[in-house]
Amino acid sequence: MSVLYIALVHHPVLNKAGETVTTSISNLDIHDIARAAETYGVKAYYIVHTDPRQQELLNSIRNFWQDQGLPYNPQRSQALARIRPSDSIDMLINEITTQEEKRPLIVTTTARKLRDQISFGHLKTLTLNDRPVLLIFGTGYGLCDEVHQAADHVLEPVTGPGDYNHLSVRSAVSVVLDRLSSEYIYGRNHGYSAHSWQRPNQNRLSRVSPRRYCEGPL
Repeated sequence: MSVLYIALVHHPVLNKAGETVTTSISNLDIHDIARAAETYGVKAYYIVHTDPRQQELLNSIRNFWQDQGLPYNPQRSQALARIRPSDSIDMLINEITTQEEKRPLIVTTTARKLRDQISFGHLKTLTLNDRPVLLIFGTGYGLCDEVHQAADHVLEPVTGPGDYNHLSVRSAVSVVLDRLSSEYIYGRNHGYSAHSWQRPNQNRLSRVSPRRYCEGPL
């Protein structure tokens, strides 16, 4: 399976009026996306920002959680260790290319419906070779068109059963990473739904669960 990288871009992104802007770094995005990256085996989580003051904020948060003297929550430190700051998308692509000795396959994400978007199933097949994959997510109202145009592929939006389509970026990252991994693990392309009682592995594990024998919390 391909080595997977993700990037959260704060510039260039769109605002509500469709103008190109720079957004501020969010503490929640730093922590929650790092935890998702650690859970799903992402090699590195890049946070792209052009403002030195915002980068300083990011580094201060990272340094706090990497302090070896912290007596609590080592899992958080483990997750935040995957974060890599970057000044631009081009710089992080060059860094990945140097590390992997080949240019990554670049896939951008959006909540909009655009032409020639690939499905999650197609993206899954692209991760089954030896070329690294870089998934790029945008803050604000999404990535600018020029970022999508420079990518190899644009992923279809995350959708539910209704018309509402306004996930936070940290939620969208978790959904995308889960679909890439658990469609393979739990066989959702083979007739199983997202409900745990329909997952064959979960059914097998539930037979040995401590709760079944009144040993665990309710």
